[in-house]
Amino acid sequence: MPKCQAGDIEIMYEAYGVGETVVYLQSILGGINPGAYYFAGRMSKRFRVLIWDGPNCGQSGVSLYHAPSEYHLACGYLAKLLDALGEGPVHLAGCSGGGEMGLLFAHLYPERVKSLGMYRPTDTASPPEQEVIRARYFDIAQAAEYSMEQAVKYAENPPPHRFAGVSRWLADLCQKDREKTLALEHKAFSQTLRDWGEWMGNPLFYRANLTDQELREIEIPVLLCPCADAYHPERLAVDLQEKLPACTYIPSEGHRSEQEIYGMGENAFGGFPRFVDNYEEFMERL
Repeated sequence: MPKCQAGDIEIMYEAYGVGETVVYLQSILGGINPGAYYFAGRMSKRFRVLIWDGPNCGQSGVSLYHAPSEYHLACGYLAKLLDALGEGPVHLAGCSGGGEMGLLFAHLYPERVKSLGMYRPTDTASPPEQEVIRARYFDIAQAAEYSMEQAVKYAENPPPHRFAGVSRWLADLCQKDREKTLALEHKAFSQTLRDWGEWMGNPLFYRANLTDQELREIEIPVLLCPCADAYHPERLAVDLQEKLPACTYIPSEGHRSEQEIYGMGENAFGGFPRFVDNYEEFMERL
C-alpha cells in the first residue's frame, strides 16, 4: 500500500484503474474494509478509484488535534491527500458514515467535488448507534479527565458489552505512536472527544449536521440510496432528497436484520452490491 505525506502525517492509500478519479469513503470507525475493495474492483474498470486509511485508521498516522468533529478531521486530511497526489475535482462515494463524510467534504470544499454517492444515511440517535458513540468518545473522555495513561488503560480493557471493542481505537493508536498519544494534554483531549461525540450523536448527523440552506447550496449531482432498516431509516434519505437540488433517489427494496447491520461485511448484506449497480448507472449518466 503506498503512503503519502499529507500535512503532518502519512496517509496510506491504494489506487486502481485509470480515468476520472472516484474516492471511496468508509466510516471513521475503521480503515480500508472489504466494501472498499468490492467498490474498487467494480468501478476501476472505467475510473481511477482511490481508497484510503483515514487519519488514526489502519496504517495512516496519528493526529488527534481539536476539530469540530472527527469527520472534519478526516475531511481535512482527505483534502491534503488530494493536494499531495495532484488531484483536481473528484467524485466521492461513501457507505454509512462515509456518505456523511462525503456530504461534509462537499460542503467544506465545494470546488473539489464533481458528484457524490451516498449509501444508507445513518440515524446516530438510535439506541445502538448511541452505544457506539458512547464507547468511542464519552467513555474514553471520562477516563481522560484523570490522565492520558488512564484513558489508554481504559481503552485497552473496557468493561464488557456488545460494542466494547469500539473503545480500543485509542489503545491501538498508542501502540502505533505512544509518544504522541501520551503527550496530549489530557483535559483538552477529553473535551475534544466530548465535542466529537456530541457532533456525531446529533440527530441531524445523517445530513452532516448541515442546515437546510447549506444543503441547498450543494449543487453537484448526488445519488442517494437508503437501506430502510431500523438504524438507517428511509425518512433520513427522504429529507436529504428534498433538500439537495440535484439528487437522484433510489428507494429501498428491503430491510436488514440487526445481525446483518452490526455483524456482517457491508458488501455481503444490505444491498451494497445493488448500491454499486446504481452508482455505475449514475456515473454513466453524468
